[in-house]
Amino acid sequence: MEEVMEEVMEGVMEEVMEEVMEEEMEEEMEEMEEVMEGVMEEVMEEEMEEVMEEVMEEVMEEEMEEMEEVMEGVMEEVMEGVMRR
Repeated sequence: MEEVMEEVMEGVMEEVMEEVMEEEMEEEMEEMEEVMEGVMEEVMEEEMEEVMEEVMEEVMEEEMEEMEEVMEGVMEEVMEGVMRR
């Protein structure tokens, strides 16, 4: 009778340990997912910042080129006006 009880207890303990391990693994996986989500959000934010910086640089370059063209046109007109005098 004692041997049967021991075997039953061992079987129960094994099942309990398996369930505990499964729960532990699930919790670990959930934690890992949360960490990965956080990392991905940070990466996305950094990517967006870099993209925005590049866009702003391009916009600024275009603005500067337009300003240069306008200034050249103004200077030409001024020079023509001076030459006429």
